Amino acid sequence: MKDKLTGNDTPEVLTRESWMTELPPELQHIGLGARTFKKRSGPENKDRSIWTDTPADRERKECLERKKKGESEQDSAPQVFPKDREMAEKVSKYNESKRAESLMTLHEKKMKEKAKEKADKPVERRPFDRDADLQVNRFDEAQKQRLLKKSQELNTRFSHSKDRMFL
Repeated sequence: MKDKLTGNDTPEVLTRESWMTELPPELQHIGLGARTFKKRSGPENKDRSIWTDTPADRERKECLERKKKGESEQDSAPQVFPKDREMAEKVSKYNESKRAESLMTLHEKKMKEKAKEKADKPVERRPFDRDADLQVNRFDEAQKQRLLKKSQELNTRFSHSKDRMFL
């Protein structure tokens, strides 16, 4: 207070200690927990800096990654030799001329033809049918009686359904 009143006030720059801003080293063997064999060989060198990065650090890393990707994309272009290209052309020509169409392509063609036929047919209007449209009567009388009989078996104390034991 005396320094403030006399005007000899020099503000101290407050900085955090390193243990507050850095991650502690990763503990390898704590000694607690089950004893097991190592699941992976060697230590994992993961980038743990994501916890302590500032926004400026993140931007810098992203720029470096973009530059690396740009270089690697140019380098990773597949080298196609002329001999390989010629062989691929020969194989495709042979397949087109000698081999039959695959079952999948035949099926797709059939389905397209059926879809065209359905689209060409005029759609008939049919009158409203309550049972068919709303599916009201899903059970006939025999099915209803069977269901009631099964539900009565569940009434006893120690019984369970004999039809479906597991859902």
